[in-house]
Amino acid sequence: MKKIFKLLILVLLVTLVNSGIVSAEITKNFYGYQVKNVNIRQLKYEIDSAINAYKGEDKFNPLENVSNAYIYTDTNCTYFIKLYPAKLDTNIYVVSNEKYDVEKNELTDLLAQNGYQFAKLEDKDALKEYKFDFYTFARKNQLGNFYISPDLVKPLKTGMKKLNNSMAKNNKKTSVFPYTPDKDPINLDCVDSTTYYDENAKISIIQNEYRLKQKENKYVHAFEYLLTNKNNSTATVTATSERLAALKDVTTESFVDLDRLDLIDTVGTFPPVLVMTAGTSALLSVPNWIRLARITAESKRYANALPENYELKPQAEMRILVLKYKDDPKPLKFNLKFADGKVHNITF
Repeated sequence: MKKIFKLLILVLLVTLVNSGIVSAEITKNFYGYQVKNVNIRQLKYEIDSAINAYKGEDKFNPLENVSNAYIYTDTNCTYFIKLYPAKLDTNIYVVSNEKYDVEKNELTDLLAQNGYQFAKLEDKDALKEYKFDFYTFARKNQLGNFYISPDLVKPLKTGMKKLNNSMAKNNKKTSVFPYTPDKDPINLDCVDSTTYYDENAKISIIQNEYRLKQKENKYVHAFEYLLTNKNNSTATVTATSERLAALKDVTTESFVDLDRLDLIDTVGTFPPVLVMTAGTSALLSVPNWIRLARITAESKRYANALPENYELKPQAEMRILVLKYKDDPKPLKFNLKFADGKVHNITF
Protein backbone atom coordinates (compact mmCIF):
# COMPACT_ATOMS: atom_id res chain seq x y z
CA MET A 1 0.00 0.00 0.00
CA LYS A 2 2.87 2.40 0.81
CA LYS A 3 4.35 1.82 -2.64
CA ILE A 4 1.07 2.78 -4.28
CA PHE A 5 0.88 6.01 -2.24
CA LYS A 6 4.47 6.81 -3.27
CA LEU A 7 3.53 6.31 -6.91
CA LEU A 8 0.60 8.68 -6.53
CA ILE A 9 2.77 11.33 -4.90
CA LEU A 10 5.29 11.00 -7.74
CA VAL A 11 2.56 11.44 -10.35
CA LEU A 12 1.32 14.56 -8.52
CA LEU A 13 4.82 16.07 -8.39
CA VAL A 14 5.55 15.42 -12.05
CA THR A 15 2.17 16.85 -13.02
CA LEU A 16 2.73 20.04 -11.05
CA VAL A 17 6.24 20.53 -12.41
CA ASN A 18 5.15 20.12 -16.00
CA SER A 19 2.21 22.46 -15.57
CA GLY A 20 4.68 25.34 -15.74
CA ILE A 21 6.04 24.40 -19.15
CA VAL A 22 5.13 26.77 -21.97
CA SER A 23 4.84 25.72 -25.62
CA ALA A 24 4.00 27.81 -28.66
CA GLU A 25 2.13 25.05 -30.49
CA ILE A 26 -0.06 23.03 -28.15
CA THR A 27 -2.19 20.00 -28.93
CA LYS A 28 -5.53 21.24 -27.73
CA ASN A 29 -8.41 20.68 -30.14
CA PHE A 30 -10.00 17.25 -30.45
CA TYR A 31 -12.78 17.12 -32.98
CA GLY A 32 -14.71 14.66 -35.14
CA TYR A 33 -16.80 14.70 -38.29
CA GLN A 34 -19.17 12.08 -39.65
CA VAL A 35 -19.35 11.84 -43.43
CA LYS A 36 -22.73 10.45 -44.45
CA ASN A 37 -23.41 7.62 -46.89
CA VAL A 38 -19.82 6.90 -47.89
CA ASN A 39 -17.78 4.07 -46.37
CA ILE A 40 -14.15 4.37 -45.37
CA ARG A 41 -12.76 2.50 -48.38
CA GLN A 42 -14.46 4.77 -50.89
CA LEU A 43 -13.67 7.98 -48.98
CA LYS A 44 -10.00 7.08 -48.53
CA TYR A 45 -9.67 6.31 -52.23
CA GLU A 46 -11.16 9.66 -53.21
CA ILE A 47 -9.10 11.62 -50.66
CA ASP A 48 -5.89 9.92 -51.81
CA SER A 49 -6.82 10.61 -55.44
CA ALA A 50 -7.39 14.30 -54.66
CA ILE A 51 -4.05 14.51 -52.82
CA ASN A 52 -2.18 12.83 -55.68
CA ALA A 53 -3.85 15.07 -58.27
CA TYR A 54 -2.97 18.26 -56.39
CA LYS A 55 -0.03 20.03 -58.07
CA GLY A 56 0.75 22.59 -55.38
CA GLU A 57 2.75 22.31 -52.18
CA ASP A 58 2.17 19.05 -50.29
CA LYS A 59 0.09 19.80 -47.21
CA PHE A 60 -1.73 16.51 -46.66
CA ASN A 61 0.89 13.85 -45.94
CA PRO A 62 -0.22 10.23 -45.43
CA LEU A 63 1.40 8.53 -42.43
CA GLU A 64 3.38 5.39 -43.18
CA ASN A 65 2.97 3.73 -39.79
CA VAL A 66 -0.67 4.62 -39.10
CA SER A 67 -3.38 3.37 -41.44
CA ASN A 68 -5.91 5.82 -42.90
CA ALA A 69 -4.15 8.78 -41.28
CA TYR A 70 -2.64 12.07 -42.45
CA ILE A 71 -0.78 15.08 -41.12
CA TYR A 72 -1.80 18.47 -42.55
CA THR A 73 0.69 21.31 -42.21
CA ASP A 74 0.78 24.92 -43.39
CA THR A 75 2.15 28.17 -41.97
CA ASN A 76 -0.90 28.70 -39.74
CA CYS A 77 -2.03 25.28 -38.63
CA THR A 78 -1.01 21.68 -38.06
CA TYR A 79 -3.43 18.86 -37.50
CA PHE A 80 -3.67 15.07 -37.40
CA ILE A 81 -6.45 13.36 -39.38
CA LYS A 82 -7.56 9.72 -39.17
CA LEU A 83 -10.44 8.00 -40.93
CA TYR A 84 -12.51 5.42 -39.06
CA PRO A 85 -15.20 3.08 -40.37
CA ALA A 86 -18.74 3.78 -39.22
CA LYS A 87 -20.52 1.07 -41.20
CA LEU A 88 -22.18 2.91 -44.11
CA ASP A 89 -20.61 6.21 -43.01
CA THR A 90 -17.05 7.32 -42.23
CA ASN A 91 -15.86 9.10 -39.10
CA ILE A 92 -12.96 11.54 -39.35
CA TYR A 93 -11.03 12.36 -36.17
CA VAL A 94 -8.96 15.54 -36.02
CA VAL A 95 -6.42 16.72 -33.44
CA SER A 96 -4.88 20.14 -33.92
CA ASN A 97 -3.18 23.13 -32.39
CA GLU A 98 -5.17 26.16 -31.24
CA LYS A 99 -5.32 27.78 -34.68
CA TYR A 100 -7.58 25.12 -36.14
CA ASP A 101 -10.99 26.35 -37.36
CA VAL A 102 -13.41 23.44 -36.95
CA GLU A 103 -16.05 25.02 -39.18
CA LYS A 104 -13.92 25.83 -42.23
CA ASN A 105 -10.52 24.41 -43.06
CA GLU A 106 -8.72 22.49 -45.80
CA LEU A 107 -10.41 19.22 -44.79
CA THR A 108 -13.96 20.60 -44.74
CA ASP A 109 -13.26 22.39 -48.03
CA LEU A 110 -12.12 19.12 -49.57
CA LEU A 111 -15.27 17.34 -48.36
CA ALA A 112 -17.54 20.14 -49.55
CA GLN A 113 -15.89 20.32 -52.97
CA ASN A 114 -16.61 16.63 -53.50
CA GLY A 115 -20.25 17.02 -52.47
CA TYR A 116 -20.07 15.04 -49.24
CA GLN A 117 -22.64 15.61 -46.49
CA PHE A 118 -20.92 15.81 -43.12
CA ALA A 119 -21.64 16.98 -39.60
CA LYS A 120 -20.04 17.14 -36.18
CA LEU A 121 -19.43 13.68 -34.72
CA GLU A 122 -21.58 13.26 -31.61
CA ASP A 123 -20.76 9.64 -30.71
CA LYS A 124 -19.03 9.98 -27.32
CA ASP A 125 -17.85 6.37 -27.20
CA ALA A 126 -16.23 6.72 -30.60
CA LEU A 127 -14.56 10.00 -29.65
CA LYS A 128 -13.11 8.46 -26.47
CA GLU A 129 -11.71 5.54 -28.42
CA TYR A 130 -10.21 7.78 -31.12
CA LYS A 131 -8.62 10.04 -28.50
CA PHE A 132 -6.95 7.07 -26.87
CA ASP A 133 -5.68 5.93 -30.27
CA PHE A 134 -4.15 9.35 -30.88
CA TYR A 135 -2.30 9.29 -27.56
CA THR A 136 -1.02 5.81 -28.35
CA PHE A 137 0.32 6.89 -31.75
CA ALA A 138 1.95 9.96 -30.23
CA ARG A 139 3.54 8.04 -27.36
CA LYS A 140 5.05 5.62 -29.90
CA ASN A 141 6.48 8.56 -31.88
CA GLN A 142 4.44 7.63 -34.95
CA LEU A 143 3.31 11.21 -35.66
CA GLY A 144 6.65 12.83 -36.48
CA ASN A 145 7.12 16.15 -34.68
CA PHE A 146 3.47 16.55 -33.76
CA TYR A 147 3.49 17.99 -30.24
CA ILE A 148 2.02 16.17 -27.26
CA SER A 149 2.56 16.67 -23.56
CA PRO A 150 5.07 14.34 -21.83
CA ASP A 151 4.04 10.86 -20.68
CA LEU A 152 3.35 11.88 -17.11
CA VAL A 153 1.68 8.59 -16.23
CA LYS A 154 4.77 6.43 -16.82
CA PRO A 155 5.48 5.97 -13.06
CA LEU A 156 1.87 4.87 -12.55
CA LYS A 157 2.04 2.47 -15.51
CA THR A 158 5.21 0.87 -14.14
CA GLY A 159 3.83 0.50 -10.64
CA MET A 160 0.51 -0.93 -11.78
CA LYS A 161 2.24 -3.43 -14.07
CA LYS A 162 4.48 -4.68 -11.25
CA LEU A 163 1.47 -5.03 -8.98
CA ASN A 164 -0.50 -6.88 -11.62
CA ASN A 165 2.36 -9.29 -12.34
CA SER A 166 2.65 -10.03 -8.64
CA MET A 167 -1.05 -10.76 -8.33
CA ALA A 168 -1.06 -12.89 -11.52
CA LYS A 169 1.35 -15.39 -9.92
CA ASN A 170 -1.43 -16.56 -7.62
CA ASN A 171 -4.14 -16.67 -10.29
CA LYS A 172 -4.83 -19.48 -12.73
CA LYS A 173 -4.60 -18.61 -16.39
CA THR A 174 -7.85 -18.55 -18.31
CA SER A 175 -8.22 -21.63 -20.49
CA VAL A 176 -9.27 -21.47 -24.12
CA PHE A 177 -12.97 -22.22 -24.48
CA PRO A 178 -13.81 -24.70 -27.25
CA TYR A 179 -15.67 -23.48 -30.31
CA THR A 180 -19.43 -23.63 -30.00
CA PRO A 181 -22.11 -22.23 -32.36
CA ASP A 182 -23.47 -18.90 -31.16
CA LYS A 183 -26.85 -17.69 -32.43
CA ASP A 184 -27.71 -15.01 -29.86
CA PRO A 185 -28.04 -11.40 -31.10
CA ILE A 186 -25.05 -9.06 -30.71
CA ASN A 187 -25.89 -5.88 -28.81
CA LEU A 188 -22.87 -3.83 -29.88
CA ASP A 189 -22.28 -0.96 -32.30
CA CYS A 190 -21.28 -2.33 -35.71
CA VAL A 191 -18.56 -0.05 -37.09
CA ASP A 192 -17.79 -1.88 -40.32
CA SER A 193 -19.07 -4.69 -42.53
CA THR A 194 -17.36 -6.33 -45.51
CA THR A 195 -18.30 -9.30 -47.69
CA TYR A 196 -16.41 -11.87 -49.70
CA TYR A 197 -17.57 -14.62 -52.05
CA ASP A 198 -15.36 -17.42 -53.32
CA GLU A 199 -16.73 -18.55 -56.67
CA ASN A 200 -14.72 -21.79 -56.70
CA ALA A 201 -15.70 -22.95 -53.23
CA LYS A 202 -19.21 -21.42 -53.38
CA ILE A 203 -18.64 -19.98 -49.91
CA SER A 204 -19.83 -16.51 -48.90
CA ILE A 205 -18.33 -14.71 -45.90
CA ILE A 206 -19.58 -11.59 -44.13
CA GLN A 207 -17.22 -9.93 -41.64
CA ASN A 208 -18.78 -7.54 -39.13
CA GLU A 209 -16.64 -5.42 -36.78
CA TYR A 210 -18.07 -4.25 -33.43
CA ARG A 211 -16.99 -1.75 -30.79
CA LEU A 212 -17.10 -3.26 -27.30
CA LYS A 213 -18.79 -1.36 -24.48
CA GLN A 214 -16.14 -1.70 -21.78
CA LYS A 215 -12.58 -0.37 -21.51
CA GLU A 216 -11.10 -3.16 -23.62
CA ASN A 217 -12.42 -1.41 -26.74
CA LYS A 218 -9.26 0.70 -26.56
CA TYR A 219 -7.24 -2.37 -27.53
CA VAL A 220 -9.54 -4.83 -29.24
CA HIS A 221 -12.69 -5.00 -31.32
CA ALA A 222 -15.10 -7.91 -31.61
CA PHE A 223 -15.42 -9.54 -35.03
CA GLU A 224 -18.20 -11.72 -36.35
CA TYR A 225 -17.69 -14.02 -39.35
CA LEU A 226 -20.78 -15.45 -41.04
CA LEU A 227 -19.98 -18.31 -43.43
CA THR A 228 -22.65 -19.67 -45.77
CA ASN A 229 -22.07 -22.86 -47.73
CA LYS A 230 -23.72 -22.42 -51.13
CA ASN A 231 -22.06 -25.57 -52.42
CA ASN A 232 -23.97 -28.82 -52.92
CA SER A 233 -21.39 -30.66 -50.81
CA THR A 234 -20.79 -30.55 -47.04
CA ALA A 235 -17.70 -28.53 -46.08
CA THR A 236 -15.41 -29.40 -43.17
CA VAL A 237 -14.21 -26.02 -41.85
CA THR A 238 -11.00 -25.37 -39.93
CA ALA A 239 -10.06 -21.76 -39.15
CA THR A 240 -6.70 -20.36 -37.98
CA SER A 241 -5.12 -16.93 -37.51
CA GLU A 242 -1.64 -15.56 -36.91
CA ARG A 243 -2.78 -13.38 -34.03
CA LEU A 244 -6.00 -13.07 -32.06
CA ALA A 245 -6.64 -11.58 -28.62
CA ALA A 246 -7.26 -14.17 -25.92
CA LEU A 247 -9.35 -13.55 -22.83
CA LYS A 248 -6.34 -13.61 -20.49
CA ASP A 249 -4.57 -11.02 -22.66
CA VAL A 250 -7.56 -8.70 -22.67
CA THR A 251 -8.16 -8.88 -18.93
CA THR A 252 -4.46 -8.47 -18.11
CA GLU A 253 -3.97 -5.45 -20.35
CA SER A 254 -7.22 -3.88 -19.22
CA PHE A 255 -6.33 -4.35 -15.55
CA VAL A 256 -2.89 -2.81 -15.99
CA ASP A 257 -4.35 0.16 -17.82
CA LEU A 258 -7.57 0.85 -15.91
CA ASP A 259 -5.86 3.67 -14.06
CA ARG A 260 -3.84 4.89 -17.01
CA LEU A 261 -7.02 5.18 -19.10
CA ASP A 262 -8.70 7.21 -16.37
CA LEU A 263 -5.71 9.50 -15.90
CA ILE A 264 -4.58 9.93 -19.49
CA ASP A 265 -7.26 12.49 -20.34
CA THR A 266 -6.09 14.68 -17.47
CA VAL A 267 -2.50 14.80 -18.75
CA GLY A 268 -3.29 15.05 -22.44
CA THR A 269 -4.31 18.68 -22.11
CA PHE A 270 -1.84 21.43 -21.35
CA PRO A 271 -1.28 22.47 -18.66
CA PRO A 272 -2.29 19.19 -17.03
CA VAL A 273 -5.36 19.25 -14.83
CA LEU A 274 -5.46 16.86 -11.92
CA VAL A 275 -8.63 14.85 -11.33
CA MET A 276 -8.68 13.64 -7.75
CA THR A 277 -10.65 10.46 -8.55
CA ALA A 278 -7.53 9.10 -10.25
CA GLY A 279 -6.07 8.43 -6.80
CA THR A 280 -8.92 6.21 -5.63
CA SER A 281 -8.77 4.32 -8.91
CA ALA A 282 -5.07 3.59 -8.41
CA LEU A 283 -5.87 2.10 -5.01
CA LEU A 284 -7.76 -0.75 -6.71
CA SER A 285 -11.11 0.39 -5.40
CA VAL A 286 -14.29 -1.63 -5.79
CA PRO A 287 -15.35 0.15 -9.02
CA ASN A 288 -12.15 -1.09 -10.67
CA TRP A 289 -12.95 -4.69 -9.84
CA ILE A 290 -16.53 -4.24 -11.03
CA ARG A 291 -15.30 -2.88 -14.34
CA LEU A 292 -12.78 -5.70 -14.68
CA ALA A 293 -15.59 -8.21 -14.13
CA ARG A 294 -17.63 -6.51 -16.83
CA ILE A 295 -14.68 -6.63 -19.20
CA THR A 296 -14.28 -10.36 -18.57
CA ALA A 297 -17.99 -11.03 -19.02
CA GLU A 298 -18.19 -9.07 -22.27
CA SER A 299 -14.98 -10.46 -23.79
CA LYS A 300 -15.62 -14.10 -22.87
CA ARG A 301 -18.18 -14.54 -25.63
CA TYR A 302 -15.60 -13.65 -28.28
CA ALA A 303 -12.68 -15.61 -26.82
CA ASN A 304 -13.63 -19.13 -27.87
CA ALA A 305 -11.22 -21.28 -29.86
CA LEU A 306 -11.56 -21.24 -33.62
CA PRO A 307 -13.50 -24.13 -35.20
CA GLU A 308 -11.64 -27.27 -36.17
CA ASN A 309 -13.19 -29.82 -38.54
CA TYR A 310 -16.63 -28.25 -38.14
CA GLU A 311 -19.17 -29.68 -40.60
CA LEU A 312 -21.03 -27.01 -42.56
CA LYS A 313 -23.84 -28.56 -44.52
CA PRO A 314 -25.05 -27.28 -47.90
CA GLN A 315 -27.04 -24.01 -47.70
CA ALA A 316 -26.23 -23.79 -43.96
CA GLU A 317 -24.59 -20.88 -42.12
CA MET A 318 -22.06 -20.83 -39.29
CA ARG A 319 -20.88 -17.97 -37.08
CA ILE A 320 -17.38 -17.39 -35.68
CA LEU A 321 -16.75 -14.74 -33.02
CA VAL A 322 -13.22 -13.50 -32.30
CA LEU A 323 -11.33 -10.62 -30.70
CA LYS A 324 -8.73 -8.79 -32.79
CA TYR A 325 -6.15 -6.27 -31.67
CA LYS A 326 -6.89 -2.91 -33.25
CA ASP A 327 -3.23 -2.11 -33.89
CA ASP A 328 -2.74 -5.17 -36.12
CA PRO A 329 -5.94 -7.05 -36.99
CA LYS A 330 -4.98 -10.32 -38.65
CA PRO A 331 -7.34 -12.11 -41.07
CA LEU A 332 -8.75 -15.58 -40.52
CA LYS A 333 -7.53 -18.43 -42.71
CA PHE A 334 -10.17 -20.98 -43.64
CA ASN A 335 -9.33 -24.51 -44.76
CA LEU A 336 -12.38 -26.03 -46.45
CA LYS A 337 -12.53 -29.75 -47.26
CA PHE A 338 -15.58 -30.88 -49.19
CA ALA A 339 -17.17 -34.31 -49.23
CA ASP A 340 -16.38 -34.62 -52.95
CA GLY A 341 -12.66 -34.39 -52.16
CA LYS A 342 -12.04 -30.77 -53.18
CA VAL A 343 -10.01 -28.53 -50.85
CA HIS A 344 -10.11 -24.71 -50.83
CA ASN A 345 -8.17 -22.20 -48.73
CA ILE A 346 -9.55 -18.71 -48.12
CA THR A 347 -7.93 -15.82 -46.25
CA PHE A 348 -10.28 -13.01 -45.23
